[in-house]
Amino acid sequence: MRTFLGISIPDAVKEQLTSICYGLPDIKWVREENFHITLVFLGEQNSDDIDRISEFCSGISLPDFELELKSVGFFGKQKSPSILFANVEQNPTLFQLQKTLDSGLRKLGFSPERQDYHPHVTIGRFKTTHGGKISLYLEEFSNFSSSRFSISEFHIYSSKSSSDGPIYTIEESFSLFPSYKNYGKIP
Repeated sequence: MRTFLGISIPDAVKEQLTSICYGLPDIKWVREENFHITLVFLGEQNSDDIDRISEFCSGISLPDFELELKSVGFFGKQKSPSILFANVEQNPTLFQLQKTLDSGLRKLGFSPERQDYHPHVTIGRFKTTHGGKISLYLEEFSNFSSSRFSISEFHIYSSKSSSDGPIYTIEESFSLFPSYKNYGKIP
């Protein structure tokens, strides 16, 4: 199954994102239930690999942290963008989590997708585009800011293709405090 590690978005923040998903022609807006922050994309994995990934993830221990989404942007060139996204504010613990997952999985023999990590929430995928409308959209939502939200866990997601776009499913969740969970000491 196509697999990635990610962070879920609270419903209130999903609603805030949905409120800015309009006004651009030739874009396929991401469904609200699919909003997430990808940490590591792993591609196709079998059930034995998923078990190894799960075992590794269960040992991750970091403090919880807060995030906020700020402004919008796109990947690609202005004349041919591919992805429209909401930026995730810079947070050292988020980057530490991503780096820990990426490097640890590489040491176990996995090959996560390699690229500079730019935390974001994809909100739309362009089919074709009109450069002027993108500029207006980016200007209109340059001050977009979501509510702050706490992160205390991350997930293994599966991705399945459908005619309506991908369907993301949380397959397993991991607390950032496994040592507390293992000893029954909830902070």
